[in-house]
Amino acid sequence: MHPPRPFILLTALLIGLPTLIAEAAELDELQLPTILSATRLKQAPAEIPGSMTVIDRELIRASGARNIPELLRQVPGMHIGYRRGNQINVNYHGTNVTEARRLQVLVDGRSVYRSGLATVDWAELALSIEDIDRIEVFRGPNTAAYGANALMGVINIITRLPMETQGTRLHYTQGTRGVRDGYASHSGGDLLHSWRLSLAGQQDDGFDHDDDGNDYRDGLRANRMNMRHLWQLTPNQTLDWQFSASEASRQSYYEYSTFLDHEDGSAPLDRAINRHQPDADIRGRDFATQGLWSLDLNPDHQLQIQAHAQHLERLRDWRVCDSPVVFSDHLRQLNSLSQLAARKVSSYLEKTGRTETLDQYIDRYLSSAGETYTGQMQQLANQVLAETAQYSNGQPACWDINENIRETRYQVEIQDSLRLSPQLRLLSGASYRYDRVDSETYFAGTLDNAVAQLFGNLEYRPHPRWLFQAGGMYEDDHLIGDSFSPRLATHFFLASQHSLRFVYAEAVRSPDMYENNVDWRYRVRNLSGPVNSPVSLYSHAQGPGDLEQERMRSREIGYNGNFHQLGLRLDVRVFHERITGMNSEPLKIDNFLPNNASQIRFKGVETELDWQAGRADRIRLTHARIDFDATSKYDQRLTAHHSGSVTWLHQWPGNIDTSLMYYGADQLNERRFERIDSRIEKRLNLQRGTSLSLALAWQYRLDDEALTWDENLYGSPSHLYLSAGLNF
Repeated sequence: MHPPRPFILLTALLIGLPTLIAEAAELDELQLPTILSATRLKQAPAEIPGSMTVIDRELIRASGARNIPELLRQVPGMHIGYRRGNQINVNYHGTNVTEARRLQVLVDGRSVYRSGLATVDWAELALSIEDIDRIEVFRGPNTAAYGANALMGVINIITRLPMETQGTRLHYTQGTRGVRDGYASHSGGDLLHSWRLSLAGQQDDGFDHDDDGNDYRDGLRANRMNMRHLWQLTPNQTLDWQFSASEASRQSYYEYSTFLDHEDGSAPLDRAINRHQPDADIRGRDFATQGLWSLDLNPDHQLQIQAHAQHLERLRDWRVCDSPVVFSDHLRQLNSLSQLAARKVSSYLEKTGRTETLDQYIDRYLSSAGETYTGQMQQLANQVLAETAQYSNGQPACWDINENIRETRYQVEIQDSLRLSPQLRLLSGASYRYDRVDSETYFAGTLDNAVAQLFGNLEYRPHPRWLFQAGGMYEDDHLIGDSFSPRLATHFFLASQHSLRFVYAEAVRSPDMYENNVDWRYRVRNLSGPVNSPVSLYSHAQGPGDLEQERMRSREIGYNGNFHQLGLRLDVRVFHERITGMNSEPLKIDNFLPNNASQIRFKGVETELDWQAGRADRIRLTHARIDFDATSKYDQRLTAHHSGSVTWLHQWPGNIDTSLMYYGADQLNERRFERIDSRIEKRLNLQRGTSLSLALAWQYRLDDEALTWDENLYGSPSHLYLSAGLNF
């Protein structure tokens, strides 16, 4: 995909940058919006040690997006992948398409990154888009401020204060693809006490059909509740308390893979197995509470303590049928021997640094191992084949299995911000987190972990044109060990709101419980068929327990500037990143071989331009050009060489607002993606304090590709939905 014409115009603007900066330098210093999520200090955009994208309330409303990942398409270098209609992955700069494990995601400072299965369940977050004030996205490693999950960036979702949404708000959306969304909230209180209660429901049908033309069961139904109370305890201290809950049901098809292929079989056993295809939907429940106490000791010294507790459940159980041979002792021995050989191969590849995949090397390794492996495996395989033939004219074995998991987290954090002098500021803090995961299937019971953190950031301004920052995080993970992640940054100010930045950062990602400590086996219950009563299936995956942390080194040169006379803001990031010790292998029960053998290198340029072109028009351009070199084929799937967006917002007379947005990427899991989103909204003031809004949103795909995977297909490139909102 060639860069669209707006990006060519952007290049022309950069050529004229010195002249514009010279004009801007004559302006008095302005009060700019402050950023909260970069170093935990309040900073102006030109002072941040990295690139930050802020998706504000105006952009959120104008996009018409129904979920948070769709909003993140406006972030340069952010790639959105769909595993199915109700399972979305968000990756910055790519890597494995199905495992989004390297971004920290916060809601008002509380991490929603799952500790057990290394993911963020975007579809089931207990958060409504209507309650979001803005989303701050730090692009680049930020382990120095937020710990080991922030290897490639931080997404901080900041909700609206109750005083900003006084009264009652009702909102309803309905459209094609089964879209039915509802939202209701009420806010009240005064300057001392303010609160908001919001309820929301969301529903859609997901994709229309798979690549064979069959109906695709991937719909979503979710209900959410949020309560927030802000209490001004004294003139210099506040208490902000929140509670959230959600319950959701995600449709899913029958995912059990039989030991043998029975699709074309005519034997009674094959026919019986093929007739058994029940649904296996996923039921989710999330609960979270958090509190933030803030104290302003004086204008130069602030203290805050934040604590939160959260619990989630993902419940999935269904009945499966297969050949009785799956309970054969010979098959169990064959599977154990095969996994042992594969682990030896994986260990060899990791230690020697070879770039071959397991599939490419395993035959050569096994043949060199002689009869130790090949002879035993061949003998066991022959015995299993004989047993398979014996059962072919009989009845299948059927039993109940589940993939239930429960995860609980408690965390407390203290943070101190102190201005030591007019030139020197210090932020310091500590936190303690306790995680527990409970799953008979994935962990054979419960597994606990504890993480302690010490962090700080020192900001020194010896001269109006120079700013130096040094930050770091020391982290001790009970299951992994300790680590330290530093960051150094230098800013040179061309003018008060124009800076060149030079950043060096090191970051880590700790393997989660699923990768490192899984004890994955399916327990058998309510067994029927011509077999005895085994405890579990033959398949078993065991985590290595000794995975090391992934490590990144990042170098960045950037520019951030605000051209007030033009109403224009510009950010440019030139980066070189290298991650080593990566775990990139698929993590399936029949192919569970995590290791630290992979690495990837990113280099490129990201540009973001936001132009308030008069009172009625706003134009945003984003573009990312990324070159990468990955040793694993799985890390090459979700990195686009060119990607970007173009946005035009316009306010018409008569309280009519329109938006037009283009999103494009030349390679998302080897597929082109181009889409145009448009929205028109009319606001009506019915009486004093009451208003009605009507909006029509239309999405149109310009390409004819599946979305991320072959089976993710819609019957039409066009998608429409109508919304109505009432405020009083």
